[in-house]
Amino acid sequence: MGDLIVTLPALRLIRERWPDSHVEILGHPRLAEIALKRFYLDDARSVNHGPLSAFFTPRAVLDPSWMEYFNDFDLVLSYFYDPDGLFEQNVKRCQPGQFLTYSPRVPEDFGRPAARHFAGMVEPLGLALGADAASEIFPATDDLAAARAFLNGLTPGARLVAIHPGSGGETKNWPQESWAQLGRRLSVEFPGVTLLLIEGEADAAPADFLAEAWRDVPHVRARLLPLPILAALLRETQLFLGHDSGVTHLAAAARRELPIVALFGPTNPEVWAPPRDGVRVLRGDPTIRNISGEEVLAAAREALR
Repeated sequence: MGDLIVTLPALRLIRERWPDSHVEILGHPRLAEIALKRFYLDDARSVNHGPLSAFFTPRAVLDPSWMEYFNDFDLVLSYFYDPDGLFEQNVKRCQPGQFLTYSPRVPEDFGRPAARHFAGMVEPLGLALGADAASEIFPATDDLAAARAFLNGLTPGARLVAIHPGSGGETKNWPQESWAQLGRRLSVEFPGVTLLLIEGEADAAPADFLAEAWRDVPHVRARLLPLPILAALLRETQLFLGHDSGVTHLAAAARRELPIVALFGPTNPEVWAPPRDGVRVLRGDPTIRNISGEEVLAAAREALR
């Protein structure tokens, strides 16, 4: 999800240059839903369709329907990992108007926001990012209504503080015990706060732990919500705390004014932190476990006050 969100600035350039064009993504539709019919994309198709695998095979017999699919496009842009150029060769056999490919991996010495790397794809088209490399998401009316319905029943005037205790890897996660203590302290220091516990597919264990630890703390559990509804829900929060993760990028893109506290361990925040104002990075040295609870509490306190 994070990789998709940091490509949105490149998609924004395409949409702004050709506002009436049909833009489609070949990838994971569940993730693409945050951009589908929400400014960026008109359609999405799954990359997991069996006959597509032939496009990654040398001298393959290509599925006619997929050949027709690629032939229909005036421009095909590929971030697929394609070290042998097989996908490129096979797509070109379908004779689309133009084919461009770009590395899906940000160089280790890049030292700038990842969005600027991915925007390199469209530079041959005369498109370039200006000073603003931030991603932005535009929830649909139904997304916003679903978020309001989810929050129906909260105490009027409650201040939502979103916490996502997971990420794509264990080394990126702050200890769940530390999150538990932080949530309790925020609840004591700011009596009007309700914690929003965000749970993705890989977050069941820390989410269960925190739900139990916060059983007497005002909180709601956002469990496996569709990403567009989660983005709309994050627009209603006053603060987001999380890790180097796709959900942190989602929060930053959902509302530009939302304060973000992002806890980083081994990865480089110059590349992977959302590149906009209001994002505060706390980095553990040498691991994320070295970030103290007092440090995170102070950052949260400053944002809430």
